Amino acid sequence: MKVKIRLSGLLAASVSFNERMMELPEGTTIAEAMKIIELPVSGAWTRSSVNGKLRDRNYVLKDGDELFIFPVGGGG
Repeated sequence: MKVKIRLSGLLAASVSFNERMMELPEGTTIAEAMKIIELPVSGAWTRSSVNGKLRDRNYVLKDGDELFIFPVGGGG
């Protein structure tokens, strides 16, 4: 299946792309997709949305989905 993966900020810099169409195996979860793209960070400080809706890392991706992974920000 084909999924568009988008990343922002330091996440994009860590894997050298902001956006990419990827062929993933059927039944791939967000957590598995993060491993496939070799995202070198803990998922604990990231959030994910699929087609504009927040999803947890156990969400199973579908053909044509747009996965956006972004860091959880904080300020002070």
